[in-house]
Amino acid sequence: MKRTKMNLKKGCITAVVLYVLLITIFYFVAGEQLYFRESDYEIKSVAGDIATPEVTTDFTVKETFLCRMNRINGITLQLATLARMNTGNVIISVNDETVGKVLWETVVDVSTLTDSVVTEWKFDQAYEDVFKHTLAIVIRTEDGQAGNAIAPWYLTTENKEDMQLYFNNEPVDGTLCFSVFGDDAVWTGPHYWLIMGAVGILLVLYCMLLLYKEKNNKKSLGLYIIHVLKKYRFLIKQLVSRDFKIKYKRSVLGMFWSFFNPLLTMIVQYFVFSTIFKAEIAYYPVYLLAGIVLYGFFSEATGNCVGAIVGNASLIKKVYMPKYIYPVSKVFSSAVNLVITLLPLLIVAIITKVPITKAVVIVPFVLICLVVFSIGIGFILSAGMVFFRDIQFIWSVVSMVWMYGTPIFYPESILPKEIQPFLQYNPLYCYIQFFRTLIIDGISPEPMMYVKCVAFSLLSLIIGVVIFRKGQDKFILYL
Repeated sequence: MKRTKMNLKKGCITAVVLYVLLITIFYFVAGEQLYFRESDYEIKSVAGDIATPEVTTDFTVKETFLCRMNRINGITLQLATLARMNTGNVIISVNDETVGKVLWETVVDVSTLTDSVVTEWKFDQAYEDVFKHTLAIVIRTEDGQAGNAIAPWYLTTENKEDMQLYFNNEPVDGTLCFSVFGDDAVWTGPHYWLIMGAVGILLVLYCMLLLYKEKNNKKSLGLYIIHVLKKYRFLIKQLVSRDFKIKYKRSVLGMFWSFFNPLLTMIVQYFVFSTIFKAEIAYYPVYLLAGIVLYGFFSEATGNCVGAIVGNASLIKKVYMPKYIYPVSKVFSSAVNLVITLLPLLIVAIITKVPITKAVVIVPFVLICLVVFSIGIGFILSAGMVFFRDIQFIWSVVSMVWMYGTPIFYPESILPKEIQPFLQYNPLYCYIQFFRTLIIDGISPEPMMYVKCVAFSLLSLIIGVVIFRKGQDKFILYL
């Protein structure tokens, strides 16, 4: 008993030290993503129907708009050269009219412009403190003359709220063909250490509670899980090893199929869907394979869990052990396969020249969340299969519908706008989107994505444990 208590104390200390290490690493990896995220209030360009009069020394174009972003990073404009090779320069600036300040200004050689092509300017630095300020895009010149100047496109039939177009400081109807992109502030950034400190205190208090209950021989779910994992860890290893070996029994290539399966699936789907979606999705092979790998794990793990109890009926009738072990071992076996399938994803990422950034160190977080989520679903399915054998057929249909309802091989933008908000309630979408952000974008997702991933995982696990625990005593009567 004394040794068990000592091991628990060491485990608690290790958990606290590991927590401090992880939150420190995460802070430096997440970086700016803790403080800012892409704004939902970016201004999208309208489709113009005519060009303004030429911008000359006697004519200036200005568009004012109310900024609902915390900072702006750049703008785009659609400029017409009127099918000529013009000379001279045009001056484009972004002004903060609320405080009377020029935020950004550039001089453009008009001979370098292509007629009616949308041109983007990304600022050298982001401009902050512009929330709810009236900003203005001003287009002017100091040498442009009629017949040798450019003209911005605009839409004459639309007047947007909080926007106003001006010709020579005189208001006119219409909206300039421009866009503004930027970021919104995330409240978790300035409060990160406060939040993590509070969570750390809760972790320390929970460890102290476990030590107290262990010392006084009191019951605790946490202690029960620790003791079960310690007592049956050898058996869990054997079950995981058995399931993994059985999967490739008498196969020539054996475990190499874990490498080739997602790769071959990706190749087939790539040639089928690349002509449809390739232009809309950056690094489409990696985008596709990321979805295949994560969904493939979930489908395999939950599919194996369906028969986790029924398939081990003879063992359950002869030997006593916690029945939770059976579905958990099935998920862990699939998790081993998941780690192997990450290798072809890495190879494809290197071949397609996806930038590998420090954000990849966060990958284990989303994988652990997905594993926990799968364990919760596995508990529900394995328990349900004992009482209702049609679960295996129902789940095959549900998982197929779930697959097509998740943007695995298609972009979410093709879905109707009325349906897109519901994707946020799809756990698999959250896990896959989180994973793609780390791999393809090379940045940490916004903090709310972490909350969603953890919430879906814990909710699934809690519901699964409650259902499984309620029915496990009756399993023997139906096996």
